[in-house]
Amino acid sequence: MRKKKGQTIVFEQVLIFSISVAIFIAAFTLFSMYQTQYMSITTRDHLAGVKEYVMSNIIDIAKKEGFNSSLTVKIPRTISNRLYILDLNNNGLYVNMTGGGIYEFSGLGVLNDTFTFGGQVSSDLGVIVIYKKGDKILLM
Repeated sequence: MRKKKGQTIVFEQVLIFSISVAIFIAAFTLFSMYQTQYMSITTRDHLAGVKEYVMSNIIDIAKKEGFNSSLTVKIPRTISNRLYILDLNNNGLYVNMTGGGIYEFSGLGVLNDTFTFGGQVSSDLGVIVIYKKGDKILLM
């Protein structure tokens, strides 16, 4: 049986270690890209969910009889560990992530014929109040 020289054994071990490091880096990069894509999709889905929830409450308060009423609505404080802003105006409801260009929009449809809209609220409190004062609907 032939004996291996010490240099050959060291070279084999270094080569195996290098291949292991390359596989680790490739796997880490792949999962990092997957996580980034997943977070982007879930962020948009959560924003859309908040938008739909707030819009349904705006429609509910618009249907209420009388001139003055209010509705307190709980919302998530953060989405993907970031705050977001709800902006209601006559164009519609915008739900914007802070520090990024991710947003969701919902038009107001026929509600624009009857009401005027306004208000901007941050999600940091986890609660918004929707006021109906005459023909105005406001977020606070």
